[in-house]
Amino acid sequence: MKIAHTTSIYIPVPPPSHGGTELVVHALCEGQTARGHDVHLYASGDSRISGTLHSVVDHATLNAPTVTTYMDKEFETRSVFELYQHAAEYDLVHCHWPTLAPYFASAGAPPTVITYHYIERAEHEYYRANIPTLFPVCVSQRQAELLGEPDLPVVYNGLDMAATPFVSQPEDYLVIVGRVVPTKGISEAISIARKAGMRLHIVGNVNDYIPWTRAYFEEKISPFIDGDQVIHTPEMPNAKVLSLVSHAKAFLFPLQGEEPFGMTVLEAMASGTPVITMLRGSMPELVADQVSGYIVESEQEAVSAIAKLDGLDRRKVRAHVENRFTQEHMLDGYEAIYQNVLKDQGP
Repeated sequence: MKIAHTTSIYIPVPPPSHGGTELVVHALCEGQTARGHDVHLYASGDSRISGTLHSVVDHATLNAPTVTTYMDKEFETRSVFELYQHAAEYDLVHCHWPTLAPYFASAGAPPTVITYHYIERAEHEYYRANIPTLFPVCVSQRQAELLGEPDLPVVYNGLDMAATPFVSQPEDYLVIVGRVVPTKGISEAISIARKAGMRLHIVGNVNDYIPWTRAYFEEKISPFIDGDQVIHTPEMPNAKVLSLVSHAKAFLFPLQGEEPFGMTVLEAMASGTPVITMLRGSMPELVADQVSGYIVESEQEAVSAIAKLDGLDRRKVRAHVENRFTQEHMLDGYEAIYQNVLKDQGP
């Protein structure tokens, strides 16, 4: 099968330090190429895949000092335009939200599958009403429910387990990885760690393109960062993040919003690090309560869960991911969807 993937040009594939979507896109491209498919990726020029790369910019545009907001939008549009100029060459297009590919998916083009890495219900409803040639895929059952269509197909993101380190003997600290936004629960993680008397490592950047994050960081996070009990690192290479997470006693993730998936949660469990999280979003689908972590409903329950971490077997934590969330499971899921979509298109 000849497949064209398209994703944002903001961040390269794979990402150097953050970007769950870009990690998934890379895993799909590499896995599908290994399975014998002819894979093409439309992304930034500093992306690296085994298949064929197409790019309209040499480097990813996020934080690029010479790229204005206007030109950023221009390049995003141009990247997808270039793909659909050659769409007839492909059996199927697989786009990864938030690219503009849906607006180019017409009756004359091959079918377009879209993975909703993140999406608002209003956008989904617009697509359904106006773009019948678009085939959405959710990353969790909870996401499908929140979009008002619980029967939408779901393919969980998956990890290359061979590339994920396992640590059986953790060190005495907690960790949280994620963008510094209120929904990730970083402020709550600080409160929980302080109540439990535990050190907390925070890895996450403050993105000024989300207007309210700077104020949130200055008011709720920065006053507690002391370099000892609470440590903050805006960015670090993915390998170092994995090392930090794999040596942690637990991954603390007290969500305050409806997270559609959570790649960092998956990476933590794959490394053997249990997750303590709230009963929100996709967490009940990802975390096996009392097996791969604890699902709690309050800060006090989270503190109590920290005291019970020694009762969890870190090998069983990793096995939970191996049984449900591997790259192979993800590849199988998308191949099944591709076949169904192409069959429905007819000859």
